[in-house]
Amino acid sequence: MLDQAGHTSDRLLRRINRHGTVGSSLGADAVNVIVRDLAVRAGVPSAETITAHSLRAGGATVAYAAGVPVAVIAKHGRWAPASPVVLRYIRAVDRWRDNAMRNVGL
Repeated sequence: MLDQAGHTSDRLLRRINRHGTVGSSLGADAVNVIVRDLAVRAGVPSAETITAHSLRAGGATVAYAAGVPVAVIAKHGRWAPASPVVLRYIRAVDRWRDNAMRNVGL
């Protein structure tokens, strides 16, 4: 639909009026409002703190927990292949299971 309206680059999320006309891209604040509203409606705990950025961290975290290599997560998330930034997005899902000292005999 976007390509048919002449939008083949730039942001994916765009305004669409009631007649189906595709407009300009949504700004970060608009996307945050939409994501937060959906989280509230879904009953997500602490939904008022959810942002679109949370989806990026959540995706990286879930992929890592499923055993996806960091290099693949980085490529999918459009981080530079050797960038350490992707590691800041991966959250500890289980702090006891993911503890670096768990199996060292201490």
